[in-house]
Amino acid sequence: MRTDAPVDVQALTNRPHLDYRMYLFTPGEATARLTLGPALDFAPDHPVRIAVSMDDEAPQLLTVVPQGYNAANGNRDWEQSVRDNARFLSTTHQIAAPGYHIFKVWMVDPGVVLERIVIDTPASAKGASYLGPPESFRGTR
Repeated sequence: MRTDAPVDVQALTNRPHLDYRMYLFTPGEATARLTLGPALDFAPDHPVRIAVSMDDEAPQLLTVVPQGYNAANGNRDWEQSVRDNARFLSTTHQIAAPGYHIFKVWMVDPGVVLERIVIDTPASAKGASYLGPPESFRGTR
């Protein structure tokens, strides 16, 4: 769903999105770290973007690949994406209280492959490993 017009962040609420329900034990600032596939700007006149939000906050628009991106030899950003076989983005969110929360990933432009989401809270053990912590337990609810 690509448009030439700027994205109205409030209009994103009508676009497809994924909901990830989780239980967070500590309030405060949480960082969402997203691992994405090593996308290229397949339509150079447009950026490649997604948006994320926590609970009922307004979606945060993120640029995965900027408009006019050139992956020619010598582009250090693209070389790093190839080495990592991924792109990394992060956002911050305020968690008011412990309990269940919903992290949402909104589709803005096609071609974005979401591979992993890690939510770091003040109680998280940051920097535990290159790939992050093991997957959280999922109950049968």
